[in-house]
Amino acid sequence: MKTKKQKQFGRDWTNGQLKFPKHLTPQVIHSALFVFNAPTKEEIKGRVEYCAKQIGDELMSYAMALLVLPTLMDNMQQSNEYKEWQQSRIKTLN
Repeated sequence: MKTKKQKQFGRDWTNGQLKFPKHLTPQVIHSALFVFNAPTKEEIKGRVEYCAKQIGDELMSYAMALLVLPTLMDNMQQSNEYKEWQQSRIKTLN
């Protein structure tokens, strides 16, 4: 008798003991990792479409936001406002 392989994608390893915010559910995290680890741009497109079908548009938008976050942070750190804030922070600590 063949046993059915358990689905691992989006699995809640805490067995419901922890509540996750909507934007950090295991499905969102796994989708972001699945897309991030694609070897080519064509594969990325296919994975995004696949995940969007699996988890829906709203959760997929959260996954895509996680993938864009490092770029947004880098851009913010290069802004003049951030540099000024950082300099003022250094002055207040000394």
